[in-house]
Amino acid sequence: MSHYVSNLPLLFHEVRSRRYSENVVNALKFIGICFLALLIATIAMLVAAPDRADETLGFIAILTVVTFGLLLNCAFYTIIIFWPLLLYFWANFQTARQQTLLFLIQTAVETGKPLQDTVRAYASGCSSRYAARLQRFALALDSGRPLEDAVREHRGLFRYDVAAMIRLGGNAPETLRSLETIAQEERNFSIIQTSTIVRVVYLCILVIWMQLIMTFVFTKIVPEFGKIFLDFDTKLPAITTFFLSASQGVVAYWYLAAPIIPLLALAAIVYLILKTNVITFRPLGFRRIFRSTDSAKFLRVFAAGVRHRYPIPIILDMYRWVVPSEYLRSRGTQIREAVAQGHDWIDAVRKAGFITSPESALLHSAQRTGNTVAVLDQLAQSKERLQIRKDDLFSKMVFIPLIFLLGAVVGAFVVGMFMPLVALIQALV
Repeated sequence: MSHYVSNLPLLFHEVRSRRYSENVVNALKFIGICFLALLIATIAMLVAAPDRADETLGFIAILTVVTFGLLLNCAFYTIIIFWPLLLYFWANFQTARQQTLLFLIQTAVETGKPLQDTVRAYASGCSSRYAARLQRFALALDSGRPLEDAVREHRGLFRYDVAAMIRLGGNAPETLRSLETIAQEERNFSIIQTSTIVRVVYLCILVIWMQLIMTFVFTKIVPEFGKIFLDFDTKLPAITTFFLSASQGVVAYWYLAAPIIPLLALAAIVYLILKTNVITFRPLGFRRIFRSTDSAKFLRVFAAGVRHRYPIPIILDMYRWVVPSEYLRSRGTQIREAVAQGHDWIDAVRKAGFITSPESALLHSAQRTGNTVAVLDQLAQSKERLQIRKDDLFSKMVFIPLIFLLGAVVGAFVVGMFMPLVALIQALV
């Protein structure tokens, strides 16, 4: 066992070294391909015009500097404009950490190795802040506390539903298999979730910037066009008249539309924060959007408690202790009070909105046949997948029509503003 523990830091160091080497090699390959393409272009230009070698080399040098500057500029503005994506990448980084820690726990339990030494070995290659948290977690295990107690004291290391499952199930094989299933599901659907987030971020930013641009156009540009058309006393097309009237409305009642832009921006930011699970809270207007994933997490916690034969009030108390959202906590309290009054827990869960009527009937049937835990796990898995499918479908259904709508608005504006200009130019000629 001592030989195993002493080799762990070396194994983690080897993994990190290989990963770092692969990243460096990939970056060098990209830079090398760019320079090779530039070198081939330079040679081709020199061969084609050897008498203009000085001009060619000067042009290549300027092109290299400009390209490098544009890359830096694009990277800078990408971070500024698409900064919400950083939230998603940070959430993915946290998820990877949690999955790694869960894998280490599972490996240590299955092999009978000391978990605290495994955690210390893993902490040796992490950032100082995260390594300090892992060291405190290992110290709690060193003091003789069970895994569930250590997780309770260091709840930030795991997502709230995972922490509740560990606290209810400890290091039982069934709990570890359930956690592995959750991690595998997240890996399987990570590409779809990433595509959805990128689509939503792009769409939100496009709409916000278009609103800013169109506000400027309607308050500054269109009125100037209207003055030009008025001076020439020309008959205007219907589409031009429409945009001029819309401009007058925007100028006269701009204060009514002014709050829309910041409100949309705030709503987009809140949605992205909720979607990435960086912070879990459920404000008004966003609760129905995340109902399926909230229900899935509740059912997972409930399944873990039922699997280990905890009383239902204890399971509900555990859920209320770990869930970070006051709204979700109140729903757990609602179920807890209904059960305390003698109501059936399945009906109480249905009334709280975590399951539907058909799912309630399925659970009643499973309870009679002794398959409650299996059905709870299946419902949790199906609801999590349903959330992913709904998000992906909704983002596609909104993204594509809105892109066409924005294009149609821009095209109509261009046509409406420049058709009279063409007529004026022809009249002057």
